Amino acid sequence: MTRMKWMFKILSISFIIGCVIVRYLLFQKKSSIYLIDKHNYRYDVNHHHVENENNFLSKNINVIPLPKFIDKKNSILVISNGFQVVPKQKPTEDLQLALRRYLKYISLLTEIPIEINEDSLSSENKLIIDCLSITSQKDAYPTLGEDESYTLNITKTGSYLYALSLTGIIRGLSTFIQLIERNTSSDTFYIPLVNIIDRPRFKWRGLLLDVSRHWMPVTVIERTLNAMELSKLNVLHLHLSDDQGFRVESIEYNLLHDRKDFFTQKDIQHLVEYARQRRIRIIPEFDIPGHTTR
Repeated sequence: MTRMKWMFKILSISFIIGCVIVRYLLFQKKSSIYLIDKHNYRYDVNHHHVENENNFLSKNINVIPLPKFIDKKNSILVISNGFQVVPKQKPTEDLQLALRRYLKYISLLTEIPIEINEDSLSSENKLIIDCLSITSQKDAYPTLGEDESYTLNITKTGSYLYALSLTGIIRGLSTFIQLIERNTSSDTFYIPLVNIIDRPRFKWRGLLLDVSRHWMPVTVIERTLNAMELSKLNVLHLHLSDDQGFRVESIEYNLLHDRKDFFTQKDIQHLVEYARQRRIRIIPEFDIPGHTTR
């Protein structure tokens, strides 16, 4: 009888251990699938390089932050005269502004004039922008947790950027410009053949500027926002009041703000719009009046 009890205990323990192992394996299989969009397209990370793996770092991709998934080929696509950006859908005003910004960046980097062409080209010397939901993004203000994912595919027949939102397109353009390299021997510019599927690891990727203790004019804030866009940061935290100065114009209490170094109401509106176009939120911080000296 005692022997039967021991056998029953051993079988029970074996059954429990087996269930735990099966559940673990199922979880591992499920976690290796990454849903990249809303059309049930699944991406198996087991066949691609994942961040923090040694072979990932050896790929020598000069992109910050490192993309979520990447597959780099041992070949390049040369960017030459006549390079054009081709939107598949009619671009909204916000997308047109974004494309003009990045075309200017690329032109300054490569000294090659870049144009927007809404007609599809057969040449490989192009970047195709594909965003089906772009028409619904007009005048939208960026929100915390919005879809910033994108897919960037550089092939011998051209470059393709897919996203489900304007924000995703802008994040992909930031990656595209970072991938551009120069061949010093031939004085040409190229981009490696690569397939990137990316999304942010953190919803809030911010930068704090203390303009109260260290005053910064509008031009400096604009320059900072430009750098934030290229680095895929999405929140600018402005510390606007402290003992050293209240930096926002107050119309009702006109003795509250600093007499010399302050943002007017129009300055604030301009900066909020400037940041919105780059898919960045501005978070203002005001201390309680006890911090003022007036």
